[in-house]
Amino acid sequence: MKVLILEVDTDELIKGLIREGNKTEMPSIKEEWYFNFNKHIQSKGKRAFVLVKEETPKVIEGCMIFSLHETFGPYMDYLEVAPHNKGRSGKYKKISGSLIAYACGLSFDTGNVEDRGILTFQAYSQDEVSTRRLESFYRKKYGAIMNPLGLMEIHQDRSRQLIEEYLNDKTE
Repeated sequence: MKVLILEVDTDELIKGLIREGNKTEMPSIKEEWYFNFNKHIQSKGKRAFVLVKEETPKVIEGCMIFSLHETFGPYMDYLEVAPHNKGRSGKYKKISGSLIAYACGLSFDTGNVEDRGILTFQAYSQDEVSTRRLESFYRKKYGAIMNPLGLMEIHQDRSRQLIEEYLNDKTE
């Protein structure tokens, strides 16, 4: 799926692509990523997706693992932007939003009647304070809410808004 990401230095929208990733290209801790995507993709039922720029399709700008959880339905297992895109000094923005919106779309496509369009996930970070900060960010930026079990969810209406905002490439 084609997306647009924002190059911070030039404030220019750059063409990107979200595609299914394969085990051999998944980033790992050795490459300074927080999550070991190459390990987590090996679990049954997990699908990895990468966001790359069209002009550099081998450079992963962000990565996400999606599955259908037996209890929670559509589930975003892991999400991370590339180390060079993290924080205020990050090179590109709109990476997380694009991958979350894509996962929301997968939720509509793969969820059953009661959970279609609902994306469930858990915020992970280095420590509890950072995790709470990340949860707050997901609430403000993406409209996530905390469910009674302590997991985050994005519901149908907000899922549709994120899909519209991040996945509709207005250049074509």
